Amino acid sequence: MVSSTLEIPRPTRSKSTLKSMLAGCYAGGFASTLLAQLIILGLGTFTGVAAARLLGPQGRGELAALILWPSVLVMLFSLGMNQAIVFDTGHNHEGISEVCTASALIGLAQSLGVVLVGLLVVPLALHRYSPEVRHLALIFLFSTPFLMFSGYPANLLQGKLDFLSFNIIRTIVPLVYALGLAVLLLLRKADLRDVVALQVLGYVVAAVGGCWILLRKEKLRYPLKKRVLNSLLSFGWKTQLATVTSYINQRVDQLLLSLFVSPRELGLYVVAVTVSLALGFLPQASAMVTLAAGSNLPREGAKALITNSFRTCLIWLVVGCSTLFVVAPWLITLVFGPKFMGSGLACRILLPGSIALGLNQVLYEGARSLNDPTLPSHSEGLAVVLTCLGLYLLLPRFGFLGAAIASTLAYTSSLVFTLVLYRLRLRFPMRELLCGPAPEKGRLMAVYFEL
Repeated sequence: MVSSTLEIPRPTRSKSTLKSMLAGCYAGGFASTLLAQLIILGLGTFTGVAAARLLGPQGRGELAALILWPSVLVMLFSLGMNQAIVFDTGHNHEGISEVCTASALIGLAQSLGVVLVGLLVVPLALHRYSPEVRHLALIFLFSTPFLMFSGYPANLLQGKLDFLSFNIIRTIVPLVYALGLAVLLLLRKADLRDVVALQVLGYVVAAVGGCWILLRKEKLRYPLKKRVLNSLLSFGWKTQLATVTSYINQRVDQLLLSLFVSPRELGLYVVAVTVSLALGFLPQASAMVTLAAGSNLPREGAKALITNSFRTCLIWLVVGCSTLFVVAPWLITLVFGPKFMGSGLACRILLPGSIALGLNQVLYEGARSLNDPTLPSHSEGLAVVLTCLGLYLLLPRFGFLGAAIASTLAYTSSLVFTLVLYRLRLRFPMRELLCGPAPEKGRLMAVYFEL
């Protein structure tokens, strides 16, 4: 029994509702999101192997380069809208119709910016590649508006905790791409142009399908309210720096390799990265659910959710990556073929960094659910500086192996810094992440949630 001197906060919702949201929404949402992530992983594994076998190291490197630069521009212009839409919808600041209208207007401006800047940047960045590769890169650039608009309907439904619809939309792009590559394998046709066309087709189908699902789920009106635009942009710009730096931090190695090494070496490195991140489906799923469910819970409930997600992902990543470290060279040769044997060592070097990367994903979305969207930007800013410094020192001497070393050091340092920020900014120490709340606090939470 709790002492009468302890003040137990009054929840704004009923205790049974809070308990149901903490247990039911996380369990159900996590199950469907994890299943979707497994499907996406399976499809991604197949498409990675299929593209590598169809195109070889040279063609695989060209494909990575032409997709990479337009994708970076998408992230630069994203304005943190994906997380802002989830947060605003979850907190019920406005109705879903208002958020949908505001995000559509912002998306139009984003798309225009990406295409205009891309017309200048992409040809310059790929000047060392053939005219065909540069031409395909521009075609891919013009498909990026579909990439943006395929995400926003999914984010609206994610914020409403409709994880089933959210995950269906997410699987459309890899499913279309995988089916197309399967046809190319059956036809034994290896053409870079066809592979790029399949990527574009996936984005178009996802954008159309996502809008159709959203319209079937919600009766939308289209009111444009300035305060909704301001709310989305206010939250979005705070998380934008973290989103962009996180993406660049994960891609800057490939960006620089595309400029300074042969397409073959880039192809070997891409395969090493792909395998090292093979276990990332669980922390990715957990992070998505943590943001959505945490945004619908009071602060202490959200912190309990973050603790559960962090511990689950820590165990999974440590055990899984240790196993993958042993079998990685054999696995790469078996799956991708003998031509990619050189990827094994780089994969092993990247594995410790993939553990840190997965844990950071959970912590970042946890911070956003606690209304601290700027916290991840500090960690990712540090990681970008360390990655660039490491690449400057190691890339000329060790090639793509140097890029692997720099990435792992940066990811690991970023995780340590994130844990420090959790303690200082959120009053959320490492002990609580690993062991749960302190006894007194845990006693209060038990009463609070009737657990």
